[in-house]
Amino acid sequence: MEDGLIIVFVVAGIITVVGIIFWAAWLYEKKRSEALEYIATSLNLSFKRKNDDSLIEAHSNFDIFSKGHSKKISNLMTGSTGDMNINIMDYKYTVGSGKNSSTHLQTIIIVQSAHLHLPTFSLTPENFFHKIGGMFGYQDIDFASHPKFSKQYLLRGKDEGSIKETFRDEVIEFYEKDKTLRTEGNGDKFIYYRGVKRLPPKEIQKDR
Repeated sequence: MEDGLIIVFVVAGIITVVGIIFWAAWLYEKKRSEALEYIATSLNLSFKRKNDDSLIEAHSNFDIFSKGHSKKISNLMTGSTGDMNINIMDYKYTVGSGKNSSTHLQTIIIVQSAHLHLPTFSLTPENFFHKIGGMFGYQDIDFASHPKFSKQYLLRGKDEGSIKETFRDEVIEFYEKDKTLRTEGNGDKFIYYRGVKRLPPKEIQKDR
């Protein structure tokens, strides 16, 4: 009888702890959404806590939206300035399955403008494996005039000439200030995000 009671108390304790964890996560997400909605209003952007994820399909040719599964967009802020349309969102996706799965959360900014005529490219922080790959012909577009940038970032794309024209001195100098930035470009759109993480609301306002 006593053993039975102990089991009941243990199970009840586990359920309580799990419940508290889920409640804390729900409360955090609620406060984040409220903070982002306030920022959206202050910037004259529309806001949706949940999205139909049509943006994912519309941008499936970009690397960030081609990864993993269970893809979800939330806290979507949208607006326009002149001919430029902007979308700022929280993005969630999962890679792998079962015990080997991992879920990634990050903040993504998508900019679209008819004045943009970008070559297709991707820019990511360069790591050890990229350097090893470079020894075996893995593409990395470098700039002799900017060794710091070339050391910090892996820049790839088919039209190397157009990409080098796009990455003018002032653009390179911007990226040299923060080695965690990631950018993809294609035609009239570019996607910008910082590392594999969601930005605090205040940071989103600053980046905007």
